Amino acid sequence: MECHPKGAIILQAGSRYDALRVLLEGSVSAEMHHPNGKSVTIETIDAPDPVAPAILFAPRRALPVTVVAVTDVRILILPLEAVLDLCQRNRFFLINFLSEVGGKLSIFAEKFRLLEFSSLRKRIVAYLAPRVENGTLTLPYPKEKLAEFLSAARPSLSRELSALAAEGILTVDGRLIRITDEAKFRAILDTEDA
Repeated sequence: MECHPKGAIILQAGSRYDALRVLLEGSVSAEMHHPNGKSVTIETIDAPDPVAPAILFAPRRALPVTVVAVTDVRILILPLEAVLDLCQRNRFFLINFLSEVGGKLSIFAEKFRLLEFSSLRKRIVAYLAPRVENGTLTLPYPKEKLAEFLSAARPSLSRELSALAAEGILTVDGRLIRITDEAKFRAILDTEDA
């Protein structure tokens, strides 16, 4: 068990990842730091989720991100051998572990797919379009998380959603989004990037 205060670097990018870390309390961010000093938050992880479960079984086991405490955190540390033992002895643990790894892979695949769109507007529409049913959808998480998922700043996401609403393309009420002009909404993906 480890405890870290808010702002602490828990794991450094490039370090060997030989034990599964599971957040018991708090939140951490997985960040990529560039030599020019910029950092990009790849993901925010909240308790009770594991940190980088797939890396535990990667050939090099080198952590690709720096893990920083967003709040005070308490972390359970399970050595690789303990994880393997749990996988062999407990089918429920194995299924949940594989589901977690598969879910993370699906999320990163979609994030990568959305990066093909250079404009935030197109990334928003590409994210929303497959989730719309009968002209509406409810965002699965707060706009802060959506902004992170779309590789955008929260204020930029809010401005773009407001612009789409001002143009009569959609309405936003908390997490509820209604598409008010389906033709214009779908046409956004067909326009050329500036």
